[in-house]
Amino acid sequence: MARVHGAASGGGGAAAAAAGAAPAQQQQQSADGATASQQPHTTTAGVASSKEVANLYKYKYTGCVQEDHREPLFCVAFNTFDLTHRDVFASVGQHRATIYRLLPGGQFEVLQVYEDGDRGRKSSGAGGSGGGADGADGASGAGGAAPGAGVGGPAAAAAAAAATTAAGEHFYCCKWSVDADSGAALLLLAGEKALVRVLDVSRGCLVHTFAGHGKSINDIAVHPARPHLFLTASEDESVRLWNLRSRTCVAIFAGEGGHRNKVLSLDFHPWDGHRFLSSGMDNAIKIWSLGPIERLIDESDGAVDGCVGAGVGATPAAASGPRRAFPTRVVQQPLFSTLRVHNDYVDCVRWMGDLVLSKSVHDVISLWRPHSQAKHRRPPPGGGGSGGGSAGSSHAAGAPPAGASGAGAAGGTGGPGGQEESDEEWDVGVSASGRLGGESVASRATKIADFHLADSLRTWFVRFGADLHFHTLACGSAKGKVFVFAPRVTSAAALGCQPKAKLSAPQCRSVVRQTAVSWDGNSIIAACEDGTIHRWDRDPAAAAAAAAGSAAGAGMEE
Repeated sequence: MARVHGAASGGGGAAAAAAGAAPAQQQQQSADGATASQQPHTTTAGVASSKEVANLYKYKYTGCVQEDHREPLFCVAFNTFDLTHRDVFASVGQHRATIYRLLPGGQFEVLQVYEDGDRGRKSSGAGGSGGGADGADGASGAGGAAPGAGVGGPAAAAAAAAATTAAGEHFYCCKWSVDADSGAALLLLAGEKALVRVLDVSRGCLVHTFAGHGKSINDIAVHPARPHLFLTASEDESVRLWNLRSRTCVAIFAGEGGHRNKVLSLDFHPWDGHRFLSSGMDNAIKIWSLGPIERLIDESDGAVDGCVGAGVGATPAAASGPRRAFPTRVVQQPLFSTLRVHNDYVDCVRWMGDLVLSKSVHDVISLWRPHSQAKHRRPPPGGGGSGGGSAGSSHAAGAPPAGASGAGAAGGTGGPGGQEESDEEWDVGVSASGRLGGESVASRATKIADFHLADSLRTWFVRFGADLHFHTLACGSAKGKVFVFAPRVTSAAALGCQPKAKLSAPQCRSVVRQTAVSWDGNSIIAACEDGTIHRWDRDPAAAAAAAAGSAAGAGMEE
């Protein structure tokens, strides 16, 4: 039996009010000052001067909150589907999801706490540090990292934090969506038990649970224009497409051309929603298409509780015959697959326009362009050619932001000289992995920039975040620091991409599992291994100056 707790608002006393509503959620806040150190700045797209660039990356540590379970928080996500609630974010750790609102002065307000009913059973034995094999107990296994892994994967950290737990839920990911009919905010949660929980935040209740994966779920991606569609990445080496509206599993992306190890990360293209990225522990990054199954997706909208037939279905053919399970399709071939960008686990991927940002465990986030995508591209809404589009775009609206023309060059850049390389037939080749069934699958990529991290200690399942326009990219480290970058670079001399700021605080010393950046880049939050969430806010005067400079630049463009 799951429980959802609510909390009244109340400024600095909000945490205490939340603790009263949810006794298990004892929150601790602090606001000791620690200022970010600054690095030399380079020019970014859409910013008029180096002084304004510097203003963009002046952050000050403003506070933290610690959840009472003190176990790893593996995911933190702002609600970008409804920008009226852009200051609301969710975190997940252990069997709990917590929804917060950012308040002025570095404060956090707890809005709701969801606790999964399956907390596991305590074993009577001594436990020991060995545990079982990863995923040995079906979807609820709680063992350590796979052989050859970097340190500190999600299952390993969960097992270390609760060594005597034989079974139970541990959430690894969360994503926001919206009910298109009612406008209610939805929060999707998934983790160790391979189940996707769907919470209606407006009503404070669990509305559905999706089941299908054979092992843990590591990530969720929601379609930017059709939020009733979402993807899940699993340790069973597959990606699944689900329909929230009809509670249906539409397709499974796996097989001959699929991943050969755990899938760790997903992302839908921000405006061209028929393409999505996946990456995993097989070092591979793949681009898949929903194009071949568009008709199936339309039919899934007419299914009821995963079934068609007996008069139920979007087409006469689907509605005819006896009631039966929806015919889930298996998609085996991606549009693109490469092993050449990284040589280790790829634990985070994001689209930046038509470019790709990807992170591995070797202290680098790479910005690169996949080849042979011209025939699959769709231009962004409101204009823009087929040559790469805008580098910054809103997942909420699925459209590029105003004034992003400067980033269009970055979004379509094919090499250091700024010229986009042609997508001719010779750019298409069979992946060197030899596992794609002999079909021609694009595999070539052009590296544009590397953003250098530090102190990763080969820790995997550490994920970066960015604002909606990709002015600010933030990623944590194994030593509690957060590195801030400007990914929308236009200067060839800036391709070294050293951090624009290094954020730290005396209280932040454990592994930063994920960072999230507010929609406008004014706040950066970091979810850590010890159950803490730390917050840095942009200096108000610097933020105002940067906003004024951006507005002036936009006016000159007009």
